[in-house]
Amino acid sequence: MPISFCIQCQREFETTADQNFCDACGGPISQPEIASDTLVGSDLAPQLNQTPFQGRSSLSTSPDLPKALGDSVPNFQQQSPSQQVDIGDKVTNIYNQTTPEEYCAYGGEKVSLDHSYRCPNCGRGPLCVEHFDKDLRQCSYCLDVQSSSCAVCDQRVPSREIRSCDRCQKMVCPAHWEDGRGWCSDCALKWNEVVAAMDSGDVVVSMGTLIGTDEIELKGNILTTHDGRPVATIKENTWYVSSKQWHRIKPQLLDREQKAMARFYPSMQLNFEPKGNASWDGDIVTWSGNRYEVSLRYPSVFPYRAPQAYVVNPKIEESRHIYPDGHLCLFHKDDKAWQVNTTGATVMSWVTLWLHCYEAWRESGHWPRPEADQVVISPKY
Repeated sequence: MPISFCIQCQREFETTADQNFCDACGGPISQPEIASDTLVGSDLAPQLNQTPFQGRSSLSTSPDLPKALGDSVPNFQQQSPSQQVDIGDKVTNIYNQTTPEEYCAYGGEKVSLDHSYRCPNCGRGPLCVEHFDKDLRQCSYCLDVQSSSCAVCDQRVPSREIRSCDRCQKMVCPAHWEDGRGWCSDCALKWNEVVAAMDSGDVVVSMGTLIGTDEIELKGNILTTHDGRPVATIKENTWYVSSKQWHRIKPQLLDREQKAMARFYPSMQLNFEPKGNASWDGDIVTWSGNRYEVSLRYPSVFPYRAPQAYVVNPKIEESRHIYPDGHLCLFHKDDKAWQVNTTGATVMSWVTLWLHCYEAWRESGHWPRPEADQVVISPKY
């Protein structure tokens, strides 16, 4: 009578030809073992050093077999009539060649041995795709039955529920996991403390990371962390983006600018951008009759910096005394031509002079009036 094997309870017993389930537990039973003489001369013989099988005992004791078939395989696998060789994650059947299907070692479902797995954690196999997590590389038994301790509360939870903190790599349970940040609750609490310390100024820098002043000590005349890392203190500062626009905080200055421009360049129009930047925009006609559209743009810190002038149309393709971003070089910083009481109308007079010099240079190659340099620039604006 053939010898069969129960997948679930690992019992070995004699069965009839039509028996498919275990008498003890009701689980599926394996196919009867193949007699050794059926293997002689087959393609499998070379894998076993030309030695025919003599049942399961020869498989578990042969010195030429892979370790996966020896003592390192858990007992429930050594008893299986269809031994497997671990090739990566996949499991292949090495001698039950007459049966292309087996049963999942966990759930008992039929599986194709070409599409089954072995758990590297506990050794169970073959496993169907439903009972093996390829990402976690664990079977359902390890995920459901085995448990791990949370590094925060020390509570044991199923392995499938354990999370790893992205910052400190602690393994924690869902109750101590910040899903949005990917942190454990300890790191989340510590970050909140760091933010509070930044507000109070009780932080220093160590190796590029902020730490609280409670984590440092004075050794001689040197500040270090408790474990000896160097510490740099942070000089007090105030974050600064941009000041309020000059024309909003100094309306009398705006009034002065408007009156001066209206007197000397009445065609210029004062405009304000959505962010509050102010500019004069209009046309200047040179002696030769050429018309240039000009924009005089105020900085937010006017009058401590001069407005910048751009020839908008036609654009200047190349010239002396122009910056790469297109604004005109109207005076040398050493001239002290610009003072806090200088108006935008004065700058427009320099722009008018620059345009006439530009036309003379285009015609003769000579730039009238003193020059600090003669570099020709092709601006991009």
